Parts: sequence; structure tokens; C-alpha cells
Amino acid sequence: MTRRRRATRRLLLGVVTAAAVTAAGLVVGGPATTDHAEAAAGCRIYVASGDDVVNGKELDDNAKRFPEQLLEDHLKSPGWCLYNQGKNGVTTASYISSGPMSSAYNMRPDLHTLTLGEQNKPAVDLIDSCFSKVKDHDFAGATACATAVLANTSLWSGIKSNNTTILATEKIMASQRPGLVIALTGYPNPYPRAEDVVDEIVQLCVPLIDTIPTCTARWAQLPAALLAIDQAFTKLNTTIKESLAPYQAGPNGWRYVFVDVNPKFEDHCMTMKVQIKTKVEHPELSGQVHQHDSPTVNFGCSEEWWVEGSTGRALPTYLIPATPGVLIDFSQTTEGMGVMPNADGHQCIADAIWEADTIDPGTTPLKWKLGYGEASTTDYCQ
Repeated sequence: MTRRRRATRRLLLGVVTAAAVTAAGLVVGGPATTDHAEAAAGCRIYVASGDDVVNGKELDDNAKRFPEQLLEDHLKSPGWCLYNQGKNGVTTASYISSGPMSSAYNMRPDLHTLTLGEQNKPAVDLIDSCFSKVKDHDFAGATACATAVLANTSLWSGIKSNNTTILATEKIMASQRPGLVIALTGYPNPYPRAEDVVDEIVQLCVPLIDTIPTCTARWAQLPAALLAIDQAFTKLNTTIKESLAPYQAGPNGWRYVFVDVNPKFEDHCMTMKVQIKTKVEHPELSGQVHQHDSPTVNFGCSEEWWVEGSTGRALPTYLIPATPGVLIDFSQTTEGMGVMPNADGHQCIADAIWEADTIDPGTTPLKWKLGYGEASTTDYCQ
């Protein structure tokens, strides 16, 4: 093959590559040949790295994930190419060791969002074993679970250490990409807040009549569990934010942004609809049997931003004994609880990233750093 024919072939291959990227809507899924894709597409690069949240776990459509919504609503394709490399189960350590960090580096991003830490052990217990205990009404167990997460100093030091390694690589990337902006996102707490469930305990337990004392004794433990879980989520977000501090203090500190999404989710916690049914035999009343059921009481939020999970049906054995009488049949259903953001939750995360502030809160939203002239606002996630 002559030199001219080889050159012609390379030119045609480049045209085909560019056409393929354009046909895909300038949203690219993999790390290979990033520079070629960038040149062919003529777009800026947005890399979204992280765990289950970035990957849109439990969503029914990838277009609902926050990186895709950020691209569609704010960055505006075709000006940008998105590489979403989120993967379920990724931790800060596996992000470094299993390839995503080097892959992100090779993509040469202009915007890089990182959502890491919630899947680190034992922080993952907050949405796993602690969650199961709340769903099964083992509130003392949930408190112990969350307290153990909060007290695990190696967890928090490990996140900081790994983030230091990650951000050191980001610093090298920033030296090669003058306009690169790096955003670390925090995590929303999916649970209802402790102060919001007190009235609901009365609504649930009083209609049970014969098991009011045992019901109340158990559910009075719920606020402490929710408080411990909230403290652990606060520690997780604080640790992520503190990891950025040394980099924000430098001459290029404007590049590093922490995105605090948790406050916007407070009124949009998971749904937690509970109903208890009981049947009690009364020997003192000639063996009469009484059915006493609670109404369905929602301990969570009515407008949740979480994918609803399966129904909990663990037997409420904590209702034994009934006074007076014998508890001969009992059941409960706990509906709606979920820990992965739904489409509305992902929309809020995307909006929070777009409006996120850094060193001078209220004055330097991320969108300004990327060259967008829109007015800054705190009125988002409505």
C-alpha cells in the first residue's frame, strides 16, 4: 500500500469515527481512545467517576442518572462528551487500584465529578445492615450499627488517605488541563430525621389497644437510631469535604469544589409506611378475640427522592405479651423504604453540582468556573 493510500485510509477512518460519535449524541461510554474521540467530536470532556449512585443503581433508565441529567440540562450536548464510569460497589481504594483512576486520567477531562466513600466498609452498613435493622424494627440494633460506623476511626482516616492519593492525581491532571474543575460530591441521608417521627409513634401504637405498651417501648427507640445514622452520614460528608481543604487552599483552589447535596434532601427522605395488625384473645372475657390494627402510618417523607424498595414483613415479636390477653396473631408491613436516589433525586444532585460553591460560598458556583454566565441561585432542587 502506498503512503498516499495509507494517508487517505487514515483520513476516512477519522471521518467514520467522528460520524459514529456524533450519531451517539456525543455521549461516549468507555475510556478507549479518548483523545481521538475528543478531537473527532470537538467537545469538552466530562468524566463522572464513582459508585452505585453514579451508576444509577435501581434506576430503570441510564438517562435519569445525574451525570446524564447534568449534561442534558446544564452542560448542553453537543458541546460536551460524557464518560460515565460509575460502577456498583466501587470504594475509594478500588477506584485507585482497579483502574478507574488511571482511566479518568487518560480521558483528559475538563470537568471531573467523584462520588466515593459510601461503599467503603463499614460505611456501606448505613445503607445495608443498618437499613435492614430499621426495616425490621430492630431499632436498638440499628443504633448499635450506626454507632459502630461512626466510631470506626480507620474508616475515616482511610477515606482521607485515599482521597489524598486521588486528589494528587487530579492535581497533575489540572496542571495539564488549565480549565479542569474537580467536584467531590457528598451523600444524602435517605432516612427520616429523628425529630420528625415522634408524633407518628403515637398514631401507630395507640390503635393497637392491647399492645400499646410493647409497641411504644419498641418504637420509642426509633429516634435514637435515626439520630445515630444521621451523625454517621454527617461524618461521611465532613470527611469528604475535609479531604479537599489542602487543595482548596492552594493557588488553584478554585478548581476544587465540594458539593453538599444532603440539605436539599431533608424534606425528601425515603417513604416508610408501616401498618401493624394484631389479634388478641381475652380469657378474662370468656375467650373473646379482638382484632386491633393500626392505620398505615408514614414515618418518612410524602415526596421522596428514593427508589422504593421491597416490603418488609418481619414478624413484630416485640409486641408480646399483650396486656391483658394473649396475642394469637400479629403481622406488620413496612413499605417504600429505599436508599438509592430516584430520577428526581438524581436531578437534584445534578442541579447541586451545577450551583456548587467552593472557597467563597455564594460567589463562585461551579458553572461560572466552566465559563457559563448564568446567574447564581440557591433556589434549586424544588
